[in-house]
Amino acid sequence: MTKEENKAPKLAGWKFTRGRLKYSVNESFFDIWSSQMAYLLGFTYADGNVYKTSLSWELQKQDVNLLEKFRRTLKCTYPVVFGHGGLACRLRISNQVLVQGILRLGLLPKKKFRFQIPRIPAKLLRHFIRGFLDGDGWISIRANRNEIDVGFTGCNKDFLDVLNKKIAEVCCIHPGKIRKKAKITPNNCISTTYMVEFYSSQAFKILEWIFDNLEKDDLFLDRKYSKYLEAKKLHHFLKSGTRKVRIIQRIKRKTMEQILKDLYLTKGFNGVEIAKALKVHSSSIYRWLAKTGIKYPVGRGVA
Repeated sequence: MTKEENKAPKLAGWKFTRGRLKYSVNESFFDIWSSQMAYLLGFTYADGNVYKTSLSWELQKQDVNLLEKFRRTLKCTYPVVFGHGGLACRLRISNQVLVQGILRLGLLPKKKFRFQIPRIPAKLLRHFIRGFLDGDGWISIRANRNEIDVGFTGCNKDFLDVLNKKIAEVCCIHPGKIRKKAKITPNNCISTTYMVEFYSSQAFKILEWIFDNLEKDDLFLDRKYSKYLEAKKLHHFLKSGTRKVRIIQRIKRKTMEQILKDLYLTKGFNGVEIAKALKVHSSSIYRWLAKTGIKYPVGRGVA
């Protein structure tokens, strides 16, 4: 046991008293595994707060839709409130039974004491990871460099190390390198965080695993799901052919198959004319025609 683990609060001695509740919630939500429960657990590990008998999440105003999803999923009548001049929104649930349920899964009140990923059914792991990514991760698309970047951050290196290895194992990729970052807080204290990143095809494998084939009731942060769709489009673009093909597709804003169909089938261009229009050698045109499955007369001109 590390020094930090030894300092972690002991929950066994906590005593809860039950008063009259103003609002309602599904108190047994964290007692039964589901994709929604795994996601909410992952999101809470990353960006949730537990204080005695309350569980809360505070997000940017633009992400209020996710808190509304939480309310529906938890069958909760607690309101979402706005603060910080209307720039932030928060859902706070004061219910000791619900809190006990999530504490039993290993989530401790302070982030720095969250050392281990709980034992999650294998088929639900991707939902937990998606929740953690939505809470404490990022997706960056650099189209000008044809690059996809996916990263996770946290204040506990041990937790991030386990997360890193699990992702690598499931997605059959190499583990990312964990980096340390320290900064001075407004209170003049040193805040240390850790991060792990994945790039290009490895990054897309992770995104495809956690976002693809979601069910109607599965949870996700809208703006990060939109980033996944951007990444998917870029990935398919990069897989579409050689650098020259990608440049032509980017300029024309169409796939090579659409470009060739337009020039050959619609405009009636021959191989030489298509080659001149696209500023490439005609041999490339016939190669692309064969690859896309568009039939072309046997006679070929040479540009």
